[in-house]
Amino acid sequence: MEGLIKELNLSSISLGTMRFHDKSLTAKQVTKLIESSFDIGITTHHSSFEYNSYSLYTSALKTVSRKTDIKHIVKLASPHFEDDDGFSTKKLMQRVENQLKALDIGQIDVLQWLVRSKPINDEDRLATLENQKQEIKSCLSKLKKQGKVKSIFSFPYSVVFAKEVMEFEEVDGIISYLNKEELEYATFANELPFIAIRPFFAGKLISKDVSDSTKEIHQCLDFVDSHDSVITKIIGINSTEQLLPFKTYFDTM
Repeated sequence: MEGLIKELNLSSISLGTMRFHDKSLTAKQVTKLIESSFDIGITTHHSSFEYNSYSLYTSALKTVSRKTDIKHIVKLASPHFEDDDGFSTKKLMQRVENQLKALDIGQIDVLQWLVRSKPINDEDRLATLENQKQEIKSCLSKLKKQGKVKSIFSFPYSVVFAKEVMEFEEVDGIISYLNKEELEYATFANELPFIAIRPFFAGKLISKDVSDSTKEIHQCLDFVDSHDSVITKIIGINSTEQLLPFKTYFDTM
């Protein structure tokens, strides 16, 4: 695990890009946010073409001075909700290629891989793992050998699925929710490479009072960090003003 952490070299906080559009940011504002985030040590980004902020984010990236130094966690599914043919090597490979082109990068640092069904249910998704095991393993291995992705983390949707997917040697770790209220994956976060999402429980653990929020943010981050194998924490930051608590967090590390 230490070798993987060193190889990935992700920042302890990753910039979540999901809400840029919802917060009515301009491309210029996103560029400034990315640059300012980089200045305090946030050098890893999480993105997905499924987000309505995606085109805004990719547009802003083009003018970022240090874009070649950014580490990328990219969310992709196969099968996706509308895919009726199960896991598809062709579709996942093409989706990876699309992201390499859109982000203007040669390699995805972390592929956040999702196995979906419609509706989401373990019976169908576990059947996909079992029935297409060899194709899945071959595809994931090929993505790594070709240098398209450096690592693969599963967003499992359930603990049962997480246990099964981690039997695949091509899968390096788990990416999922972890905070003081959502503890279903705490065991994984202590034993396997883990990327934490939603450390503030969708903002419910943070006071609206600015004077209290910095302390609460630090407490939430410290709680997630208390788990032995957390590599990074994905956090939606939507303004340069919101960076201040994270700057002081880095200053105390």
